[in-house]
Amino acid sequence: MTPEKRNKDGDWGHWALIIFLFAIGVWPVALFLLFSKLFGTGSGRKKAAPAASVRPGMEQARPQGHAVGGRAEAAARNLTRPPVVKQSNARTMKVIGLIAMGIGFLSAWDPAGMVFGGYGGYLWDLLQYLAIAAGGLGLFLGGLSMDAALRRYARYSAVLGETEAVSLKDLCQKLGWSKRRVEKDLEKMIDRGYFGPQAYLDQSQGCFFRSARAEEAHRRQKEAEDPARQPPKEAEEGYSGILRSIRRANERIADPVLSEKIDRLEDVTARIFRAVEADPKKQGRIDTFMNYYLPTTQKLLDSYAEFDAAGVEGENLRQAKLRIEQTMDSIVAGFEHQLDELYKTDVLDVDSDIRVMETMLRRDTASVERDFGLGGPEKGTSPSGQSRDVDLGGTAAQTQEE
Repeated sequence: MTPEKRNKDGDWGHWALIIFLFAIGVWPVALFLLFSKLFGTGSGRKKAAPAASVRPGMEQARPQGHAVGGRAEAAARNLTRPPVVKQSNARTMKVIGLIAMGIGFLSAWDPAGMVFGGYGGYLWDLLQYLAIAAGGLGLFLGGLSMDAALRRYARYSAVLGETEAVSLKDLCQKLGWSKRRVEKDLEKMIDRGYFGPQAYLDQSQGCFFRSARAEEAHRRQKEAEDPARQPPKEAEEGYSGILRSIRRANERIADPVLSEKIDRLEDVTARIFRAVEADPKKQGRIDTFMNYYLPTTQKLLDSYAEFDAAGVEGENLRQAKLRIEQTMDSIVAGFEHQLDELYKTDVLDVDSDIRVMETMLRRDTASVERDFGLGGPEKGTSPSGQSRDVDLGGTAAQTQEE
């Protein structure tokens, strides 16, 4: 027996019991059951996800021996499709309620007169007929409540559409209602079977699911979107992204000579980026390089790769490829010049430092030699054959006859 059939039979049995209790005069119990059914908050059996062992959607959506899809998928969709909610049910309830109120009040007229006339024995009859009228009033109010619920259900259906799973937060934002109201509405509609026999509200996840199969698909989607479960994605922006674009274009180009030049181009570009990262002050010197030369070169490389992939050796394509090949030497030279220019200031600083150091060394070395005689004596021979020692200051220190 299908869940819809069981629910329907259960409803008929409930109504039959209420009518029977009214008929035999056990109206207090009948009224309690009637108002509990009309305005009760529900059993709460679908506020949490069903256990894995009792999730029929999983097994019925994937019968053994059949692939997912085709008849199995159609059967699963039919199983989880919500029943048609009829406006006539609310209208019928209101009509029956009005009839019951009329019968109750008319039947209570005579017992009421007897009770007020001093015949207390008719009190139980009066209360029984008033209970029938109260039950009719409850049915009428229940019909009005069903009308309001159907209008809200129409709004929920419009927002949900074909969605099998939705978070309560998103649903509240789209409807403009509070979370408490949305939860209460969904619990009532689920208990009444508006969304089908397998729908439930998972409080732990804060989500509404039409079936266990929908929850499984929702879980897989969340896992796929979880950055912690995904492999790190290579950045397509910044310096690494530019180098990666050059490498991808090179991988699509079959010409080995041109590919070697592109390898050199990538290497020089990487050196430029490393120089800028090491000294951010150099960033301003590569504006033209970044804004014109690199994008234009990338465009040329991508165009060459597309021409290669075209598989046609027409004159126009051949000439275009030849022009790019001939220009590549100039492009590589230009990139190398850009790298050299980045170090121009550094070279000037080094040259300046060397000059200052050489000047200081000459000055300091001369001073030490003069003050301490570290340069050694200069020896010369006089015209008379005498040997003479002279210090660094030019003053004769000692003359010795051989």
